[in-house]
Amino acid sequence: MDLTLHCKLCDLKIIDFKTGSLCSLTNKKPDFQKKCGVIKMQDNFEEQIKVVNIEHEAVLKTKTDTYGHLIMYSILAIALVLSGFLLGKFILDKGVISTIPLIIMAIGLAALGFAFAPLNMYNSNLRIAKKKKETLDIISKMYGYQYDIAITHLKDSLGNKSYETDLKIRKTNNSY
Repeated sequence: MDLTLHCKLCDLKIIDFKTGSLCSLTNKKPDFQKKCGVIKMQDNFEEQIKVVNIEHEAVLKTKTDTYGHLIMYSILAIALVLSGFLLGKFILDKGVISTIPLIIMAIGLAALGFAFAPLNMYNSNLRIAKKKKETLDIISKMYGYQYDIAITHLKDSLGNKSYETDLKIRKTNNSY
């Protein structure tokens, strides 16, 4: 595991743009093996819990919209390809050759690509958010912390999103 992930949660970290994260007690890069013996997990820890969990929840909230988008544009794409094919067949039966049915079918295939783009983005964002959450939970458990967080999703009249959190952190004796 990257040792700077521990530092990201610690209140004793210093960010040096040349060398990276440093400990304010030793002025050195992290060099512990498994756990830091002097870590101070308070403000940065709480902030990271909120940020990571809000990001995870926000991605999960887009699931319905993503699948709705996929279904809607897939149906549109199939309809365009099918109508282009049928139009081409009808025109060909009349003895006319035209590129219009091919253009309609090409637009349908483009719509199919447009249908899958948000799904790919959702899956990528979900994978990243889950990884961050899992890492945070592992480090929290490593230092004997557990947390419960309730996130309230808010929207103002202009559609801007904001979040309220109710965070409860407990120190346990279970650490590894």
